[in-house]
Amino acid sequence: MTPAVLEARGLHFGYEPGRPVLTGADLALRAGRRTAVLGPNGGGKTTLFRLLAGALAPDAGEVLLDGTPVRRTRQVAEHRFVPGAASPTREKHERIDSAWLE
Repeated sequence: MTPAVLEARGLHFGYEPGRPVLTGADLALRAGRRTAVLGPNGGGKTTLFRLLAGALAPDAGEVLLDGTPVRRTRQVAEHRFVPGAASPTREKHERIDSAWLE
């Protein structure tokens, strides 16, 4: 079997304390293979891919690219949701993350 190009090991993530979206998610994507990620609405599929892409930082676990752990730096930005928009209407601090390889 070919080694994983992109791998998630034991990912845990929640947008709010005490409300996990992912708990111990594992995934290995291999070159030349097709992989489907299926699940119900709200099941964490988009969150998983945001973690893999480095747009979010996991609460626990790791993402590896070609076997190298991907580390993230975190900045906090304030974002106000617009009333009447498709998202909740409240002020919220959102994490803006960038990924880099060690």
